[in-house]
Amino acid sequence: MPSTSRRDALRLLAAGGVAGLAGCSSFNLGKSSPNEKPPASLGTSWSPSEDAWPFPSGDPQNTAQSPDGVPSQPTVEWTDGTGGDSVAAEERGDLVAATPSRVVAARQFDDGVHLRALAADGTRQWDRRLEFPSEHPNPRYGGLVDGSLYLVGAGNDVVALNAADGTVRWRRNLYEQVAEDVPAKFLLRNGSSEDFAAMLLATPETLYVQTPYGIHGLAPSDGTEQWRLRFTAELSDTVLARPVGLAVTDSGVWASYAWPAPLLFAVELGEDGPRIQRTRLPFRDYPGTPVAVSDRTVVLASGVTWSTRPGETLAVGATTNDTEWQFPGHTGEGGAAYSRLATDGERAFVCQATEQPERMVVSALRTETGKLEWSHRESLADRDVRVADGQTFRLCQTVVAGDSVVVGFGQRTDGAMDRGAILALSRDAGRVRWRADIPVAPEGVMVTRDRLYVGGQRGGVVALGTRRS
Repeated sequence: MPSTSRRDALRLLAAGGVAGLAGCSSFNLGKSSPNEKPPASLGTSWSPSEDAWPFPSGDPQNTAQSPDGVPSQPTVEWTDGTGGDSVAAEERGDLVAATPSRVVAARQFDDGVHLRALAADGTRQWDRRLEFPSEHPNPRYGGLVDGSLYLVGAGNDVVALNAADGTVRWRRNLYEQVAEDVPAKFLLRNGSSEDFAAMLLATPETLYVQTPYGIHGLAPSDGTEQWRLRFTAELSDTVLARPVGLAVTDSGVWASYAWPAPLLFAVELGEDGPRIQRTRLPFRDYPGTPVAVSDRTVVLASGVTWSTRPGETLAVGATTNDTEWQFPGHTGEGGAAYSRLATDGERAFVCQATEQPERMVVSALRTETGKLEWSHRESLADRDVRVADGQTFRLCQTVVAGDSVVVGFGQRTDGAMDRGAILALSRDAGRVRWRADIPVAPEGVMVTRDRLYVGGQRGGVVALGTRRS
């Protein structure tokens, strides 16, 4: 999810004819396009184990929810890669997946990614460096499913790793698979195949890959393309770009895009083939990844991580037919940071931090109506962080853990140990249950049966013990 300046935001909205995308439209592809290979089935009934966190946002629906709760005051059991100078050059870090036996974390380097698996006690199990033919590998992680860890890097290189030892099971370039069938305008925007950017979400039956063309179904066994469906912006000579993310439900797929406007696509199978519905989202800049509340309802937060031009809309509720509600965000002066959204089904939880006033606000919204149920305001004025510095300030992924909502914030430092804090709020009222200071600027949280893992901006991992006596 990007950080946006005023100049970037203006450039994002400079596409001609964006107004023509307002509202919702649908189209039935059937066999009208000679390059289409309609799927025999769509969606998944599979659910991951309740004591694991195999996706960056928890599950194929991106709910970021776990039934496992946390005790009144967890303690730091161990840390890995949280030093200052040793990781100063590696500024991006990700939590990839977590199970009761291991957590997988990643750091991005100039032309690839370094993955490492840590046992539940913090010992290193394996390391794997993957190189991608690009100065901007931008790895994205598609889940740990049936023992395989899936990711895509440098636009469209899809990789499957053995989660037990880190060995590569297969690696395929999606661009090379589709280049002969897909029109060049979907593949090359600036003369480079790297612009055929891809997002990935794995299920046991199908690997769903989102590209500027649309969605592609790959075989989990070897990565071969089984089918593809084309999306359209319905603008003359305009091709979709900047895919944001996917959500997969029992009966369909949701996908969001940032260009030529914030767009949401819903795909389901009908009697006459795939039915695709498109909705223009009321975000100023990037939309977030869809979070599926049901087969026909999603919520989305702003996809911007930090901006000096705050958007008027913080969160949106949408169905396959239209936008149902929108919740306003901070529109004052100064910088603002945003977190990814989590849901317990009844409520959507979203967090934002502002420079003026210097505070963090957590909001609980009813998923059906967008009505504010409660909010928690946390002053950051005395927390030794600077919301105004978009390069170093971070808000953490919001997650639901049992009957708590976990949020966090922090600051990256130069040549020293990063710092941050994690808070647990009661899910029903937003009251603070506990706070914990941690030696990372938190970006991701993953919950397993007895631990809460926090991932830092530069790839550090902190394990908080959550085992109850």
